[in-house]
Amino acid sequence: MKEKIVYGLIFTLLFAIVSAGMIYFNSKYKNIFAFDFSPRINKEQLKKDLAKADTLKTNTLKTDSLKTNSLKVDSLKTEKDTLKTNELKNNEKIVASSEIKNKSIPQVTNTALTTEVPFRLPASDKTKAKKDSIYKEWVKQTVKIYESMDSKKAAKVIINYSDNIARDILLKMKKKKAAEILAELKPEVVSRIISVN
Repeated sequence: MKEKIVYGLIFTLLFAIVSAGMIYFNSKYKNIFAFDFSPRINKEQLKKDLAKADTLKTNTLKTDSLKTNSLKVDSLKTEKDTLKTNELKNNEKIVASSEIKNKSIPQVTNTALTTEVPFRLPASDKTKAKKDSIYKEWVKQTVKIYESMDSKKAAKVIINYSDNIARDILLKMKKKKAAEILAELKPEVVSRIISVN
């Protein structure tokens, strides 16, 4: 009976020590049961740290925006100054050359002279034109490939394209080959592809 009491006391003592250790270490570390022994962060300390970080970010953003604004103003001032000096130089050249041709000419003011710029496509139109030419070349090469294929296999591939692309490919093909491919497709698919939108 003494042995049972001794074993019971040892078990109770070890149980109390292990439980106390689990409570202590779980309060000190994030999650000891998932073996995450990174230190637990105090919520109040975390809020203070976040507040400090936010104020630092806003302060740096303000100073950065002030720097960029001052750079923009400086660059605009220098551009304006260079434009004015270029206009003055151009006006002086025009006045000098016209005075040589005509002795009596009225005085020219320092206003900007308007010159007509020849028609140019905007950058977006240039890229669109380039994409169109690439697309047309792709359709041309693809038509050659599909014309050399079996009609059934070509129909299976063409059906996966959008209606507009399929229409472009079929209209560029030889009529006989296009008709063979269309014959392999369902009538409602053919009417959808060939229809004018």
